Amino acid sequence: MRLAAKPVAACPFTHLKIAAAVLAAALMSGTLYPDAARAQSVPTVDIAATCRAASIVTVSLLGSTGTNDFQVCMDGEKRARDTIIKDWSAYAASDRVGCIQTNVYLPTYVEWLTCIEMNKAVREARKSSGTPTANPNAPVTLPRVNWQANY
Repeated sequence: MRLAAKPVAACPFTHLKIAAAVLAAALMSGTLYPDAARAQSVPTVDIAATCRAASIVTVSLLGSTGTNDFQVCMDGEKRARDTIIKDWSAYAASDRVGCIQTNVYLPTYVEWLTCIEMNKAVREARKSSGTPTANPNAPVTLPRVNWQANY
């Protein structure tokens, strides 16, 4: 005996259930909001590619510096990554999301660590000076400047 498949029209909410399941999976995996997923752990980037490019540019601009520029870069990046990993849970979530940019050209751990440290310093300076902030963990932003009016 062969059973006939139930027509789709008989189950009008099937598509909605599937769409809801796909949406829930995308949210949990970080596909729709990658910042939330990214903020959970320190991402890994190919820092060797960044250091290779940086050492090539350094040599082309300054000539040979007499040091192994690639290794100096790698050592600095390793120290920065180690610091980020060690202090990861202490960083504000807004700093982790705002400073850790993996999809930019040649991302670096040194750049990320500098961003996090600068944001922390600005928040501490605002707090010690009594500057009011609506949300102390909000991303640090500079005021908008109308550069066209000045030039």
